[in-house]
Amino acid sequence: MSEEIKHYTAHWHTSPNPLLVGFGAGLFLPLAFMLQFVYEMQTAALVVLAVGAGMTIMGGLGWAAETIGVIDDENWSPSAMFMFIGTEIMTIGGVLAGYWVARLGAPVWPPEGTPANIGANEATIATLILIVSSFTVGIARKKELNGDASGFATFTLISVAIWVVFMYMTISGWSDLSAQGFTIGINAFATSLYGFTGIHFAHLVMGILVMLTCVPSAFKGRLSFSYTRAMSMYVHFVNVLGVWVLLQVYYW
Repeated sequence: MSEEIKHYTAHWHTSPNPLLVGFGAGLFLPLAFMLQFVYEMQTAALVVLAVGAGMTIMGGLGWAAETIGVIDDENWSPSAMFMFIGTEIMTIGGVLAGYWVARLGAPVWPPEGTPANIGANEATIATLILIVSSFTVGIARKKELNGDASGFATFTLISVAIWVVFMYMTISGWSDLSAQGFTIGINAFATSLYGFTGIHFAHLVMGILVMLTCVPSAFKGRLSFSYTRAMSMYVHFVNVLGVWVLLQVYYW
């Protein structure tokens, strides 16, 4: 195991991987949701979900592989991440606008059928735990800048572990609500709660893949400085998104 990080760079070229991610996450996954909960076509939804998830994962891993541990990087990863986050903000903003219309237009909120305890305290604790990963990924970046490969990998894996804990608490919250009969189609608030927390959950899955992908390269001493900078930007974005979901869904 190498204790020194060498900052290799990646050559940017035409690649199908961003297109795979775009169609997988932006078209097939929402389509699967619509087939399941709007048209009740379970088999078709499952097939489309599998295709969308496969395209997203394959495209994401392929995209990452093109920027890690290779030579001649033009340092576009952070700029690309800025653009990606910008498109995410616009997309989520559109979803938020729909939520506000339902929320402000409802005579009573939350609607009838909503449990008295929707798990706000548990969600708050989970989000506070999640925020810790912004500090651990910051330490990882500092280790990287100091040439400490094992230190970078260690704190990156700690960040992954924190996200896994948050995801487990999110799933537990879903299970508790479902056990009370509060499923996604009960009312508009249920759809919003599961929808927003599900969107955040999907970002966490992708973020874990992004973090895990660079760990082997770190141990080999071949790590793209540009990639890890973009990685840390994504972690901070997902954590801010988690705070936003908490405030919008559980406290407004």
